[in-house]
This record gives sequence, structure tokens and C-alpha cells, in this order.
Amino acid sequence: MAYQQLSQALAFEEESPSPGALSRMGMLALAESLRSGLSADALRYHFLAEQLSEVVFHLDGQGNLTFLGPTWTALTGLAVEDVLGQPLAEMVHPEERPRVQALLDAIAARVQASFRLELKLLAAGGPRWVELAAHSSPTGQGEVLGTLTDVTERRQLQARLQQSDKLATLGMLVPGFTHEMNNPLAFMLANLDYLLSSMGDIAGSAPAPQVAEWREAVGEVREGAERLRQLIGHLRSFRSESSQGPVDLNSLLDSVGQMVSSTLRSRGRLVRDYGARAIVAGSEGGLRQALLNLVLHAVLSLRDGGDTEENEVRLVTREAGGGSVVVEVHDTGAGLPPEQLSQIFEPGFTPHEARPALSVSRELIRGLGGTITVTSTLGRGTVFRVTLPMAS
Repeated sequence: MAYQQLSQALAFEEESPSPGALSRMGMLALAESLRSGLSADALRYHFLAEQLSEVVFHLDGQGNLTFLGPTWTALTGLAVEDVLGQPLAEMVHPEERPRVQALLDAIAARVQASFRLELKLLAAGGPRWVELAAHSSPTGQGEVLGTLTDVTERRQLQARLQQSDKLATLGMLVPGFTHEMNNPLAFMLANLDYLLSSMGDIAGSAPAPQVAEWREAVGEVREGAERLRQLIGHLRSFRSESSQGPVDLNSLLDSVGQMVSSTLRSRGRLVRDYGARAIVAGSEGGLRQALLNLVLHAVLSLRDGGDTEENEVRLVTREAGGGSVVVEVHDTGAGLPPEQLSQIFEPGFTPHEARPALSVSRELIRGLGGTITVTSTLGRGTVFRVTLPMAS
């Protein structure tokens, strides 16, 4: 179709568009391409690339981008003209570059004809998961043709399913584990009580200071055993029950605080700032899991061996109005950079390998009709804020 014919077709399209006719935008693109001297085959290639949801790309013999479909901008938030002429491998997350570059070099050298793999692509809003499919060009000049397909949602779904599977497995193991722990613990507590009660019988045959030291030592062991018994009780209720009932958030936060106390002891102190009797409707086990992840994240953000008086994790509850209650988890840790804040609740992401992934917390809180947000300042700490509807 000549440029003059396209112009006439555009005028006709404006007067009486037909359902199957080429869009005005597409015709304009074709007209512009004709005017720039592209061949009919090149026109078809460019037009098809612009209609696909995948990002079509073309690399020259040096691996530089010479063509990108317009969906590139929708995928990455980056303008096409800003990246043309750059190597495709530079657009890939640094940890993926060596492998991608090696595969592209193999295709350019015609050692292999094609490859397909999933990888992380750099984007304006943080890395996106894509499936990269690359093929050797039929020209034989070392060029590469290929597509980038956004698979971020699929990867997130897979991560959520894997996490759910782990939690389901844990839920099946917990009852047996806690039962096996409770039996020897009951013997320990009974024998410790016996020792304490028998201390009076030896008062006359041993120095009083020595008996007092024994009594103190046995009392500390018993206190530790009782604490362990309480933790096992919290663990038994850690599974997400399906039943919905009133949950006292303050009591729940107290139990979460006990569960992290041993980890927190060498890092800082726990401060409770309960401003409301916060009763919400929901699954106690699911809510405990969601809050435990947040509190544990806060605890691990504090430096181990730091100033235990200065560093703290603060648990806050308060009414928010409109029948809602707010739970806040504050820490005085190092804070999170902006690029991590944008991904903090994404499945599989954690700012540090030792900290829990928080995507599960978000999903559990959403399931209870609540919301979760995070704010952070480098050098000053992080605040997680959970808003939940109060029980009627």
C-alpha cells in the first residue's frame, strides 16, 4: 500500500470506520514507516510487533537493541528511545547478566539457535520477572530476535503457593511436636516443684546461705521451664484456624512478645503502648502469624549486641475511628531504603535473608478486611501500621 493510498484510507476511516478496519493509530504508524522508506516486509514486522502484548526486540551483531516493541514502556516504565542502542544484557538484573550474556553470545556465534529462560529485568518501579525467548536471526549476521513476556504475577502466585504449602506442612507437624515437648516438660516442672518443697528438710544440715542459693537456682530453672511451657502453648495456637471469633489484640501482642523475647534480649527492649482495648473479629492463629512476622522483622532489624536500653521494639494499639483499630510495630533499627520499601510485601522478597518474608502477613491481614502499610527512615527505624475492623 503506497503512502498516498494510506492517506486516502485514513480519510475514509474517519468518515465511516468499519469494525475490521485498521485503526487510525496503526495506519499512521504504517504511513510513517512507508515515508521513512521501509520495505513491505519490514512494515509487516513492525506493525505485528506493535500489536503483541509481549515485548518484541531485535539485537544487532554486538548485542545492542535496535528495535523494541512499544509494550516495553508498559512493562518497565522506561522510554523505548532511552534504551535503544544499549546492550540487552545491561537491562537485566546484575545477578542474571553473565548467564544471559553467555547465551546471547552463543546465539550470535550460531553455536545454538535459541534459548528460553525466566529472569529479572530492571524496571523503573523495581525488578520485573520476564520470560526471555531469543532466536538466531535468519540473516546469519549474528543478530538476535526475541520476546520478553511479563511473568511477574505468575511468579508471585507460585511464591504464595509455596509459602502456603510450607505453612500447611508446619501446621500438620506442630500438634505432634508440642505433644512430645509437653510430656517431658511436665516431668521437669513436677520434679522442680519437689526440689523446692524439699529445701526445708535440709535447712538444718546445710548452711543457710547455701540452701538459699540452691533454692534460687532451682527457682530460676523452674521459671525457665514455665516460660517454655507457655511458649509451647502459643505454638499450638499458631496454626491459622478457619473459625472467626473475637480476638484481643493486646493479649495477642503479649504472647507474640514472649515468643520473640529470647531473640530480643541481646538486641534491645520491648515496650508496650496499648491505648485501646482492641477486640477484632478474625482467626487468632492467622492474626498471630501475621503480627509475629512483623514483630520478628522489627527485632531482627536491631543490631545484635547493641545498646539494649537505647534500642527498642514498640508495640502500639489505638482506636482509629470509624470502627477500626490500629496496631503499630516500631523499631529503632537501621531503616529500609526506598527501593526495598516498594517490594517489602512482595512474595519471596525479604530485605535480609535472616528476616521473615512479609507477603504472608499482608495476605492474612487483607483476608481479615484490614490493611497494612510501612514507613521507614534510614538510620531511624521502621514502622509497620496495621488497621483492622473492630468486632461489633
